[in-house]
Amino acid sequence: MVNLELRLPPPLIFLLCAGTMWWLRGEGQPGVWVMVLMAALFVAGAIMGFGALQRFRHHQTTVSPTKPQHTSHLVTCGVYRLSRNPMYLGLLCWLLAWGCYLGGIWVWLGPIMLVVWLTRFQIMPEERLLRARFGDEYARYCLRVRRWC
Repeated sequence: MVNLELRLPPPLIFLLCAGTMWWLRGEGQPGVWVMVLMAALFVAGAIMGFGALQRFRHHQTTVSPTKPQHTSHLVTCGVYRLSRNPMYLGLLCWLLAWGCYLGGIWVWLGPIMLVVWLTRFQIMPEERLLRARFGDEYARYCLRVRRWC
């Protein structure tokens, strides 16, 4: 059996989910309030995702989701005070915004698929590596900050 942990980059999973949502989309155009919600989700996703990237670059640690073993610094400041996985949370916000735009009940399978995949095949393996590398410091961080939000 193929081990899928840390194999597929999260942006690829995001694009696969977004494409699936397009295929499952409903009919009609979103109303004004749905567009406002969509915009808010998009902005929130951008703040989380780009804020996380900025923190990683500031601390000069890897941003490669398929090579978390190259992490040189445990980042716990900025958006990492709100979520242990703000980059993934940003992708989720963008998928939720996309779902608002597309409409229909079945599009919501996309965000569910993203959360399930990322939790099982990305986040849990990353957490094992971070716990091994940073020990008690990472354990204390996990007690303070939730996995998603």
